[in-house]
Amino acid sequence: MLLIYKEKISSWDWYEAESVISTNDAVKEEVSPLGENIIISAIHQTGGRGRRGKNWQEIVGNLYFTYTQEASAQELSKIVCIIGLSLAKVIKALSPQSDVKIKWPNDVFLEGKKMSGILIENIKENIWAIGIGINVEGAPKLEGTNYQATSLKENGIELDRTEILRYYLNQFSEDMEEYRRNGFKNIRAQWLQMARNYHQIITVKTEKETKEGIFEDLDGNGYLILKTQQGEERIIAGDLFV
Repeated sequence: MLLIYKEKISSWDWYEAESVISTNDAVKEEVSPLGENIIISAIHQTGGRGRRGKNWQEIVGNLYFTYTQEASAQELSKIVCIIGLSLAKVIKALSPQSDVKIKWPNDVFLEGKKMSGILIENIKENIWAIGIGINVEGAPKLEGTNYQATSLKENGIELDRTEILRYYLNQFSEDMEEYRRNGFKNIRAQWLQMARNYHQIITVKTEKETKEGIFEDLDGNGYLILKTQQGEERIIAGDLFV
């Protein structure tokens, strides 16, 4: 794998490859020789994967990248929310008239359709690989879901994938600084303003079961509060469906 150094973005050193199997795997391999603050993007990603083993379909011109982030396991749910919020804020800034929402915990929807996929994996101790795929040029066909995918281009946002990468990482850096300085309260409020299905009846599928209830709130840890017939439940991780 040949990596070409591009530039420094905030605290990260950005490298790009012509082709990788997975940018997450590439970062895991290179984090020790290149340092703990790196970004690896790829023009082609031949074996990308999503959460719960779902495949991420490659479309030339879309953005595939992974960067490292230090966070304790205890605060990871909050970081997960910040990742989605930062991306949603970038898209809203680029297209203020568009309907941009976050599906808990961090999927970003544009005009009711999914435009990104995010996969977070542990590298070592408190260092995490944050892998993001953004539909810049085109949208894949989604199977096994009740929603469709869209791209930035389909919605009139015509920027190069590397421009989106820069915008996103600078916004994420700002939001992380806000979180480190002032805690999660303001981040949580911003997130809820952009939340998809907030105060609506939803279905949440966890590793063990499926639950239905009202999306009541987001707590101070980034957990979803689901109001069911049995009372309020905190959902740490899961897939949310309408």
